[in-house]
Amino acid sequence: MSEGLLEGVRILDLSAVISGPMATGMLADQGAEVIKVEPPETGDMTRGLGTRRAGVSAMFATVNRNKRSLVLDLKQPGAIETLLRVAATCDVFVQNFRPGTAARMGLGYDAIRAVREDVIYLSITGFGENGPYAKRRVYDPVVQAVSGIADAQGRRDGAPHLVRTLVCDKVTALTAAQGVAAALFARTRTGRGRHLRLSMLDASLYFHWPDLFWNHTFVGDDVEFHPDLADLFGVTRTADGWITAITDGSQDFSNVDTAAALAALDEHDLPCAPVNRLEEVPEDPQVLHEGSLLETMHPRGGRMRQPRPPVRTDGAADPAPTPAPDLGADGAAVLADAGFDATEIAALREAGVLR
Repeated sequence: MSEGLLEGVRILDLSAVISGPMATGMLADQGAEVIKVEPPETGDMTRGLGTRRAGVSAMFATVNRNKRSLVLDLKQPGAIETLLRVAATCDVFVQNFRPGTAARMGLGYDAIRAVREDVIYLSITGFGENGPYAKRRVYDPVVQAVSGIADAQGRRDGAPHLVRTLVCDKVTALTAAQGVAAALFARTRTGRGRHLRLSMLDASLYFHWPDLFWNHTFVGDDVEFHPDLADLFGVTRTADGWITAITDGSQDFSNVDTAAALAALDEHDLPCAPVNRLEEVPEDPQVLHEGSLLETMHPRGGRMRQPRPPVRTDGAADPAPTPAPDLGADGAAVLADAGFDATEIAALREAGVLR
């Protein structure tokens, strides 16, 4: 079995919902040990969001596989000190509280650096740490609105539309994972930790700018403007479905079935593909050939289908992911790994710190 690329890296993750948890989930897929710190009672809100079976949320299970769950009541006396002892054993600390919240809790960069000098500390915010929007409560649609993404979806009918996926959350997660990996690499050369600051707005603008904003890149006169790139693409109805193809637009496939239309386009080496319904994606021949999806067993949720880690390494096959943890399932073991003895762990349980 191959060794994960981030084997030996330990991450303490206080983030919730998608932007932070998906970032640490990618790092966990690559071999990092991720300790997910959750509040008591309900834990991360995504545990109760969306489709569920036997109390297991599909979204939570996908984003938080390969992690361990530590539940601490951070409002209890001694809880922050407990968490700092765990943080001292970790290479990376991740949080996506509103600006200033972590510092007020005693978990800001300076507090974590005091117990782990070379820590990589990642702060994820919606709009940054300052400015007119900084203190707002932020979710994905809010960033879609401000960043122009919603406007771009409605250019054909004039009304803005939200992308029907958490695109800003997820591109922030991808950016965050890359930033953490880069900071870990830099630490191997310099020995220094870093405070990484990332806003969902910045990540979304960076991601969408090259094509979505090409008519807003040059400043001043003498610019040769071009129609939006999205206006060059579209979907075409066939006799039995839909396809997408990059052609001159003169082809009519409405009386031709999908398979025949794709064969004709392939013959002329034109980019094309069937438009799969969501339920058709798992059975797409390319998805099946590549093994892009994994079927796993969750101890409570049962059989599950999830995407495999997208970055593949040479050598032996990557290990199958471990199920997302039940709330607080690993608390005692995590504390023991951080140097707490059985008496201390029992005392923390008695005090209501460890839940």
